[in-house]
Amino acid sequence: MNTVLQQPLVERFREPNTPYLSPARIGDFFGFQVQELAERAHVHRNTPTARPQAPQLQKYLRDMVRVLAVAAEMTGDEQRAAFLLRNEPLRAFGYKTADALVQEGRTDAVIAYLESLAAGAAG
Repeated sequence: MNTVLQQPLVERFREPNTPYLSPARIGDFFGFQVQELAERAHVHRNTPTARPQAPQLQKYLRDMVRVLAVAAEMTGDEQRAAFLLRNEPLRAFGYKTADALVQEGRTDAVIAYLESLAAGAAG
């Protein structure tokens, strides 16, 4: 039997030959310009290109990928999940988007909320 394992979502965003996420790949996927990505991660505008391994930037990138993974599992479509993360206002969070909540450092709350929706407990 020949089984092909699907590449994990996070590998898609890995900076080649490094142990960290690529700001350029994540920016392209979500449609962020470099400066916009820096603003969202609360880092200097040059950080995504000059120091892509910076801890604060990497934390933001990991958080976006974490939320994307949950949303993609729910929707079955990574592109649709990315659209919803950037644009869908969440009533339970004062109509802020998941993207805005990640920027505020509320990633775990967003994931818990999405998981509750998937389980049918909220909404």
